[in-house]
Amino acid sequence: MRTRNLIRLDAVLGLPLCALASAACMLVRLARPLRRVPLPAPRTILVTKFLGLGSVLLATPLLRRLAQAYPEARIVFLTFEANAQLARRLPCVHEVVVVPTGGGSVGLLLAAPRLLLRLRAQRFDLALDLEFYSRLSNLVSWGSGAKRRTGFFVRARWRGSLLTDPVYFNSTLPYGEAVLALLRPLGLEPGEQHELQGPEWSADEEQAARSRLETLGVPGEGSLVLINPNASDLCVERRWPAERFAQLVARFGDEIAHADRFIFIGAEADRGSVREVLAGVPAQVAARCVDLAGRTSLLELSVLLSRAALLVTNDSGPLHLAAALGVPSVSLFGPETPALYGPVGPRHLVFYAGYWCSPCLSVYNAKIAMCNGENECMRHISLDDVVRGTARFCRQVVGLAAPAQRRGAEARA
Repeated sequence: MRTRNLIRLDAVLGLPLCALASAACMLVRLARPLRRVPLPAPRTILVTKFLGLGSVLLATPLLRRLAQAYPEARIVFLTFEANAQLARRLPCVHEVVVVPTGGGSVGLLLAAPRLLLRLRAQRFDLALDLEFYSRLSNLVSWGSGAKRRTGFFVRARWRGSLLTDPVYFNSTLPYGEAVLALLRPLGLEPGEQHELQGPEWSADEEQAARSRLETLGVPGEGSLVLINPNASDLCVERRWPAERFAQLVARFGDEIAHADRFIFIGAEADRGSVREVLAGVPAQVAARCVDLAGRTSLLELSVLLSRAALLVTNDSGPLHLAAALGVPSVSLFGPETPALYGPVGPRHLVFYAGYWCSPCLSVYNAKIAMCNGENECMRHISLDDVVRGTARFCRQVVGLAAPAQRRGAEARA
């Protein structure tokens, strides 16, 4: 089910359902007023985040803080299938429940009662809704039967009166910091550890992933530069033009740094966009390119990233996965601002043109770009600027051999 269809379903059904549920809540509160009592240590916690692999990773400091504050609690993560592989490998998550979206809008509606019954059977003490504009996620938190329910309140996007502890969503804060505010009604401070947590795997799993990657054409040794020219259908306007990615790869070896292989990554839905980029890469460079779009699991992608020298990417989930795994990155932002969703630290280089209409994505427009594909904010990121900046970054931070150094070493050999 396409992300835009889910957002439309949320808009069409979410508002009337939230209104009905809120009316029911008000009647209950009139009959039995809500009493503010100290929260005993919860035994079961439901955390909901439907959309965004990157947003899930940005929320890992919150998950870690919950696990620290309530070490005996069982944390259940509710999400869409696209994020399930990641959520199952997060160290603070004990169980992942997947929202069934494979059957389209009708299938989702038919599966909703069974989903709510499954959640209610767990008798949650606490529910945290990490979405900031979804009404359906708010309904699920309420329908789970959790005694305490905390989530975001946005006046311009009414989501009902279903939360016991609504928290103002500060849209000027980075998302990772904004979600930590959900801890305050629980009497918890955010803590000092704000580093992202990546997926975990065993030594045997890593060996199996490396063997599988070698069968796909990834060499066991040598420098790897990963290229992600994709962005999910949540906002395809986040993509830098395909021809510029192709030109960047073509110029990489001569003007930026040496790389033994360029590995193109992406989901099954990204195979077309990756092929479009590869079609513009000169044959002598294309011989060192490997197309893995739609061919790797989350674990295999993580293992691949962990041994990469650099990731070059649009604003998308793999960028935050690289940050969580400590991998240097070069990222390109346009519709979204890196001030809210960009990686933090000297090992990450961000290009952002600051075009007059950027950023255009916000909680108030359901993250829908207004330009319908005419993403001038991305087109105004100059190829020459990216080449020069990335060359300097590789030399000063990444440690990849500069082209002249590589040629000199080969001549001496």
